[in-house]
Formats: sequence, C-alpha cells, structure tokens
Amino acid sequence: MKVNSKEYWDARFSSEDWGKKGGQIQTESHAKNYVQHLNIANDFTGSICDFGCAEGNAFPVYANHFPSAQLLGVDFSKAAIDNARNKFGHFANFLAGDVYDVPHSDVIICSHTLEHLENHIQVLQTLKQKCEKLFAIVPYQEEPLGSEHLRAYDETSYDDEHPSSVVVCGAGWSYRGLNYLLQIPIKNLARPLFGRKIAREPMQVIFEFECTR
Repeated sequence: MKVNSKEYWDARFSSEDWGKKGGQIQTESHAKNYVQHLNIANDFTGSICDFGCAEGNAFPVYANHFPSAQLLGVDFSKAAIDNARNKFGHFANFLAGDVYDVPHSDVIICSHTLEHLENHIQVLQTLKQKCEKLFAIVPYQEEPLGSEHLRAYDETSYDDEHPSSVVVCGAGWSYRGLNYLLQIPIKNLARPLFGRKIAREPMQVIFEFECTR
C-alpha cells in the first residue's frame, strides 16, 4: 500500500492507528498555536473550510476563536470524515472529497497537508481559486523528515506563489500530561549524557495568500 494514498489513510483512520499515535492531539495542538496568528477577526461571520481536516480535531479550536463562522471540513479519507462527523457534526459540516470537491469559501485553511502531497503546488493553486483568503500551514525546517512527509519547508518555500505574509510559530507537542513529562523534560535531562540532541518544540510556518475568485 502506497504511503499517503487514499487507501493508506483510510486504513490508518479506520483502524484508529492515527489517533493512537497522537494524530488527534497533534492536530489540536497545531491549531491552538496557529489560530492566533491567522488574519481573521474573532467576529468573522463568513465560511471557513479546513482542507485535509483529518478527524476534525481542529474544529473546537476554530469554534472557540470564530464562534459566528460557518465551519466545513474536507478530507479525501471517508473514514476520517465519518469520525469527524461523529465527534463534531453537531456544530460543523464535513465532506469526503478531494481538492476539486472543495466548495468556494471565504477562507480556506490547509494545515499540515501539503507536505504529504506529491502535487502540492497544483493543490495550492487550486485552493487559491476557491477562496478569498488561504492559509497554508506546514512544518518548519523539519529535520529529519517524518516518514509520511515528502519535503522540508522554510519561509521561502512558496515564494513563487506570492504569499501576502509568512509567519513562523510554535506547533506544540504531540504529548500531554505524564506522557509529556516522560518524553520531553525528563528525557531532556538525560539526552546530553548520551550525546543526543535536546528535544525542542516543533515549529510550523503559515503562508497567507490573498486570492481572487
């Protein structure tokens, strides 16, 4: 099964492997960190579409920051969308489909999705045609690359697409509570003794695009 294929992601979501390996916590953590940097007013009343929404764990964050917005999540994995509807369908809508199924929206957020896609430029350009404002968020200077990630990013990665702004911010940790203490602060005390690098908070970069429809 090809990594990052629809079949691959359907298997990960339907088996709950994605959640067990921290995917839900990671999505929420990413959103909590990047949402405060999005150029969207808290009283925004338009439509916000999250493309590549996975199981929708960013949606409580969106609802908290933009309580009057109309929220939609799109992902090509039906298994992910089914899980998202079960958890968050009472306040957001969800659609199983690819980039061409994304409806025209005022704002599109594409968070930690493009790094999985071979045709990331084509997807980015297609999304820009479907909204007035696009936020593309990807890992920043990831080293080493995750097994599902196809490329590393820095502030210049999408210069050819002419972003209106570029912001680098923290991405948060994929651990909570005791697991966080055991994996980060406590292990960091011992890492130098074994010649290992200190674990630092991962970063993410936000590319904002002003679009015309």
